[in-house]
Amino acid sequence: MTTTVDFSIRQILKPWALATLAAASVATPVMAADQAPANDNALAEVVVTAQFRSQKLQDTPIAITAVNAALLESRNENSLAEVTRQAPNVNLIETGGAFGPGMSASIRGVGQRDFDPAFEPGVGVYIDDVYYSSLTGANFDLLDLDRVEIARGPQGVLGGRNSEGGSVKLYSQKPQGDNSGSIRATYGSRNLMDVRGVADFALLQDSLFLRVSGVSKKQDGYVTRLDYGCKFPTSGVPSQSQQADCFLGKEGGKDYSAGRAAFRWLATDAVEVNFAADMTVDNSESAAIVLQAVNPVPGGALNTATTFGSTTVPYTSAFVPTNKYTSYASFTAIRPQNLFGPPNPLAGSSISWSPTTHTKVWGTNLAVDWKLSDDLALKSITAYREFDSRWVEDNDVSPLSGSLGAEHLFNHSFSQELRLNGKLSSAVDYTLGGYYFAQTTTYATHQFLPYAIKGFEFLGNDPVEASTYAFFGNASWHVTDALNVNAGVRYTSEKKTYHYSRLPVGGSLVLGLDSLNGHPGLYDGSNVDYRLNADYRWNDQLMTYASVSTAFKGGGTNARPFGPLQVVPFDKETLLAYELGAKSDFFDRRLRVNVSGFINKYKDIQLTLLSCPSLTPANPCAATFNAGNADIKGVEIEVEAHPIDGLTIDATASDLNFTYTKLIANTGLTLGQEAPGTMKSKWSLGIQYETALAGGATLTPRFDYSFQGGFNTNAVFTASNRVAGYHLANARVTWKAADGGWEAGLLASNLFDKAYYTSNFDLLASSGSEYGIIAPPREISVQIKKKF
Repeated sequence: MTTTVDFSIRQILKPWALATLAAASVATPVMAADQAPANDNALAEVVVTAQFRSQKLQDTPIAITAVNAALLESRNENSLAEVTRQAPNVNLIETGGAFGPGMSASIRGVGQRDFDPAFEPGVGVYIDDVYYSSLTGANFDLLDLDRVEIARGPQGVLGGRNSEGGSVKLYSQKPQGDNSGSIRATYGSRNLMDVRGVADFALLQDSLFLRVSGVSKKQDGYVTRLDYGCKFPTSGVPSQSQQADCFLGKEGGKDYSAGRAAFRWLATDAVEVNFAADMTVDNSESAAIVLQAVNPVPGGALNTATTFGSTTVPYTSAFVPTNKYTSYASFTAIRPQNLFGPPNPLAGSSISWSPTTHTKVWGTNLAVDWKLSDDLALKSITAYREFDSRWVEDNDVSPLSGSLGAEHLFNHSFSQELRLNGKLSSAVDYTLGGYYFAQTTTYATHQFLPYAIKGFEFLGNDPVEASTYAFFGNASWHVTDALNVNAGVRYTSEKKTYHYSRLPVGGSLVLGLDSLNGHPGLYDGSNVDYRLNADYRWNDQLMTYASVSTAFKGGGTNARPFGPLQVVPFDKETLLAYELGAKSDFFDRRLRVNVSGFINKYKDIQLTLLSCPSLTPANPCAATFNAGNADIKGVEIEVEAHPIDGLTIDATASDLNFTYTKLIANTGLTLGQEAPGTMKSKWSLGIQYETALAGGATLTPRFDYSFQGGFNTNAVFTASNRVAGYHLANARVTWKAADGGWEAGLLASNLFDKAYYTSNFDLLASSGSEYGIIAPPREISVQIKKKF
């Protein structure tokens, strides 16, 4: 019987729901309603835990892209950055250069790419519900995953601090004790060798299980570093190489190993304990950085000019290679004489660093689930994580002496979360919880920056202490069988102390940076986030929802002051979002169409400016300000279809519009610009067809094609800091034996050999350089997998 509430909701939402149904019909018109197929080829019921309890994806009133292990493998996706290629309005890219081995992340135009611990990420990354607080080392290998859940839109209540744009949650396979396992080997372009294996067995029958997994991956780089002096002997640059081919090395190569051990103990019928430990050791080459342009006019470019013997070589576009996969970076420099202050006794000596990275990431996670009664359960998540990352950068990307850096980031963190899940009769599901997180990050650096001021070189060793605690509650009221009202609130308090340390190398510090020593930068703040959401299930095929939610990203202090007067704090930024969405399954669950539209009210946006008229000095500068407010509007659609047996089609599309509504003075920003990382459009299409062979084996070709729109990387937009959009194609053919024990695959990524950039560092107005990270060219590989 239809209740009064049901009737009212239907009358309010009926026009929009009918429009959604019509759009779904247009999206895939290949099947008529009277052609409803048998359910044996229906789309899988995906289960997610975004609201602190297990729910079907199609019943969860949040815009979520959920990808299981099988789909990850069929798409050739092995890293976190790769898995988001098919997620609408999501941009996760591997960093490099000055930002080191890590990942920048943005969802719906909100995120962060700077690795420095003074800043907070705008997208929360979680591994088995454990928050990963840094962008450094965050481009995880997707080892032995069960699924990935990408929640779009602010997750301030459900995800916590810094999940302002959304959250990315990785969930590992749990031990089953079934004596199963697999080993997979891949060999391909540039001597790729990728071996990974899994084993799952019982230590005590029916109660204690162990699952171990590991991966080892090596691959040569694809950007060739050449000796400029060898290549151009009349340039005035001395040769570093004794080889006729002028070869110095490669960039972009991979060399890492990772392992994970997970224990699962069914202590009683009411208590389950899961403990996991993981470690990754990454000794990869420096990122594939190439010089894109040189502006020889600004003072930074003039300072970069280097004297070799009696010849002074200017910094010009002569160092921009004609081949995009070539670099003349030498990772060496000659110290000049100080422009200010006493003479530098080290002037004329050289600096030389090896262009490699080293990152070690490890952690432990203890999760205890205790069923207190039929309607009450307690969950405890205790975790410790640590990473140690070192890298170097040659920021003039040439053999000249403009900018070198050697970085060392060490972090350790502890977190504890408690959740009490319960029911009030059958009408209300609720979660009450508390969270504590504490970390210390030490940022040690050796900076050689004569482009800024002649003789500018220093050692830094900055400990950054941060802590936070939160209390939260979330409830779902099942008003009727069709209508649910979801509400939540979270209070968060956080503190951060940044300790500056600036020590000279040989001579004395310029700009009076030694006055920073012992002078802490402080941030202390709190925030209340809320969420109100209503979802209504019209029938088995269609659910619609409407929500309003908030989130925030914590504040801090300027991490890179070029003088004591540039030590300025910045406050938190906040987001208020309004969203409408629909989730639908049609034709006996052979067609799935999920759509969402949103308006974000983005306030006190944190932006780093490279010229700061309000500070002293105004240039050079790299200070962060709460620069203004903006509105972000967007739409998203995700489609998956099984129109006939064996055929799978998936597609996504998104559109984003960013508009500043308010800007503070003296920023150089204008209302018509966009924030860094704003990607207006993005879409993807994937298709695969499984066909049966003689004897029961199968052959499955798959093709994926995607477009990722362009975006700018600096707060003040110019054409030179624009990363161009690109199309990308990947393909795979998989053969599986009849018993499923053996698999073989032929894989191709970047099938059409597209040369494109994933990021950009535009310093043309200061140091005179513009460089970018170029993506790998086409790669072909073969893969063998054995299950047991």
